[in-house]
Amino acid sequence: MYVSVTFLGLQRARAQTDQIQVPLARETRVVDLLSYIRESYPHLPFLDDGVLVAVNNKLSSMERVLKNKDNVTFLPFLGGG
Repeated sequence: MYVSVTFLGLQRARAQTDQIQVPLARETRVVDLLSYIRESYPHLPFLDDGVLVAVNNKLSSMERVLKNKDNVTFLPFLGGG
């Protein structure tokens, strides 16, 4: 089983790629994938308390169980004034 992780903005620049394939065990949740990404790419910018995620282009919870070939995007923070 694998999922695709898409990087946007500063994440893409720091990862030096726009997408990676991550092999996963069954019953892996989005939050587990985020932990893996944080360990594998410690230089990527993720807020500790406010990560938005999209699975297959729809907003999702961190508790969602991932399926084979899902596409996951951790949405970068957009500031405003």
